[in-house]
This record gives sequence, C-alpha cells and structure tokens, in this order.
Amino acid sequence: MKLFFLIDCNQFYVSCEQLFNPKLQNRPVVVLSNNDGTVVARSKEAKALGIPMGAPLYQYAEQFKREKVHVLSSNFTLYGDLSQRVMHTLSRFSPEMEEYSIDEAFLEIDTPDPLSLAQEIKATVLKWTGIPVSVGIGSTKTLAKVANDIAKKGSGIFSFSTQEQIETTLKKLPVQEIWGIGRNLTTSLAKEGIHTTYALIQKEDTWIRKHFSLTLLRTVWELRGISCLPLSDLPTPRKSITCSRSFAKRITELEELSEALASYTATAAERLREEELAPSFLSVFVMTSPYIEKSYINSATLTLIEPTTFTPELISKAKEALTQIYRPGYLYKKVGITLGGFVPKGPVQMDLFAKRPSPHQTRAMQVLDDINNRYGRSTLRLAAEGLCQSWRAKGKNTSSRFTTAWAELLTIVI
Repeated sequence: MKLFFLIDCNQFYVSCEQLFNPKLQNRPVVVLSNNDGTVVARSKEAKALGIPMGAPLYQYAEQFKREKVHVLSSNFTLYGDLSQRVMHTLSRFSPEMEEYSIDEAFLEIDTPDPLSLAQEIKATVLKWTGIPVSVGIGSTKTLAKVANDIAKKGSGIFSFSTQEQIETTLKKLPVQEIWGIGRNLTTSLAKEGIHTTYALIQKEDTWIRKHFSLTLLRTVWELRGISCLPLSDLPTPRKSITCSRSFAKRITELEELSEALASYTATAAERLREEELAPSFLSVFVMTSPYIEKSYINSATLTLIEPTTFTPELISKAKEALTQIYRPGYLYKKVGITLGGFVPKGPVQMDLFAKRPSPHQTRAMQVLDDINNRYGRSTLRLAAEGLCQSWRAKGKNTSSRFTTAWAELLTIVI
C-alpha cells in the first residue's frame, strides 16, 4: 500500500539564515515581515522566550535587546531559491509529489520500510541543501499531516503504523489542531460536544453531512484512513495576483504613490508573463493606518480593453485608477494593485475599435525580463518606477542573496 510522506522544513526562514551564518545556530532568531513590521519566523530558542508569531517589532524591541535576540529582515530571494533546491531533492525519491507550500511537500511512495526511507530523505535533504526537515508518514494526507506535527516535537520522524496507534493519538488531539479545521468550525463542533478528534470520527457520516459539510466529512474519512485527497500534480489555477507593500514612511504626495504603484505593477506583470497569463482587469487600492484619527481606504477597478502584460500599458491604467481614489491630506501607509480575469497567453478576442498592439511590445518585455533574470531584478526598470524609491520597505537587516547573486556570494576569510 502506498503511503503519504509529508516533508516539512524546520523553521524554514530561520534555517535558511543559519545555513550561511553558523553563528545563529542555537541562538534566539526572528525573521521580520517585508517592512520589518512583525515576526514571521522564529527559531526554537526564540519560541522558548515566549515570542509569538506575528509579534510587532515595536512592542518587542526591548525584549529582543534584553534577550539578545538576532533580528533579521526577510530575504525572500534566498528563501525561494533554497525552496527550489529542497523540492528538487525530494523529487528524486518519487515522481508522485505535490509542492504544498514553500517549505512543505507531499510524496506518495510504496515502500516496505517507511522509517528507513524517511531517515534517508531527512539525511539527503540536509546533506544536499543544508536544510533540516521533519517527516510525517500516514495512509492519508491528513494523517501524514498529524504525524508531521508529532515528528516536529520529537526525533523529526513519525509514522502511523497501527490502527491502535492512530486511535491513541486522536483521543488526545484537539479538533482545532486538525488540518483544515479553523476557529469557526472548532466553535461549532464544541457546541455539539465535540472537542477531540477521536470524538469527531465516531460521528456517523449522515450526521456530519447534515450538520456540517462534505468537506468536513472528507476530513473525517481521511482520519479514519480512507484516502480522499489525492496528490495534486498541478498548482491551483491562479485567479488573481496582488502586489503591495507597506511604506518605510508615510506618504502624502500623489507622485510618490504613483512611483510605488508603478513598481508593484511591473512586478505583477513580470510574474504573469512567467506564467503565460494576461489579465482582463486591474484594481488599485490605497489606505492609511486604520488606527489613526484621519483614516482613509478606497479602491478603483478598471476593465482592460484587451488582456495584456505590456508593463507600460498596465502602469498607465493603474495610474488612471489611482487618480480616481487619491485624496490629498492623508498619510498613506500602503498602495497596491490586483490583476485578475486571466486568459492564457496567445490569440484573444480583439476589440474592433482598439489600437492594434505592436509585436515590438512582446519583444521589449522579453528583453526586459531576460536582462533582469540574468543580472538581477530591477537592473532595468521603467522611469515611472522612480530612481530613489525612498518609499520602499525598510529591510535594514536583510542578509545577502548568497545563492542567486554573484556579487553577494559567501566570502570566507582564512
């Protein structure tokens, strides 16, 4: 019988940083969000200090200083590249693989000795990438997820080998810790007297379907050992893409907002060209902090005459939407753009009265992307994106792009 292996990188962002800075090993380390606002990753030593996920930097700055916590800005270029290396390594163990997130993947494998294979997977990923992982094994994806949670708290590997072992675990497991069961569903189950996972799987199928949903019933079947969630070979089709960041400082002028919006639009357009998708509409939003006395939030949506990923055209439309919602006198915290209504790249229905797109547009974007892919993002950019970009997020403590930039390779001094 095939088994599901869930491989999850341990404190992935922190592990990426420790890989190139061994001094961070066995130290309290936190990684901050894009604008150095909140904690998005913690080492186990930082967790032991009681630092919660999502902790605002300004509230915990004194504790970080007192406890000598190493505070780092997020380096998504590094994390993304190391994630690809981990996934490439895992793909050698089975062709049946699902990349569930940047640091998690499911493998489906038929093996007589799952624990030995898990040891091999764990050792190989560590040797080839330097990233430690935990491995959970079960007859379904949901049980593998439960097993992985147990593995993280123990030796790094856990496998459900008997039905008795599964029942013993589920009797102690609160329903809110089950994959896919959120806060609202937990509250609803509690009203029915269901607090443990074992109590949930004892309910009859007809009762679960009547009082809740087919989705919850599938989860129950998975917990009973009946596989209902096959691996997904293809990612879920993207419905929209949003690009937005909080500013390093509050902005009041339309010109600076336009620069930031142009930069975010260019980034979103580049991603869509990689995925060979073209948007049919765009939506722009602006907002201040909701906690100040004079707050403001608004958005505007424009339909594109023809789907396009030509960056200058998208920037022009984005600025048009921005002028509709911009109001002077506000301290803006964020601006962003959402592109949606995607159609595959290729022939599309043309507007009878619209100006014909030039073939040079496609070639220009291809040259732009090729240069930026080779020499680094924003090597070439449109003038509309600005030069100084003083609004850009802080990232004061960002590590080097050790694996993707020649100028930032790790230097060892002997």
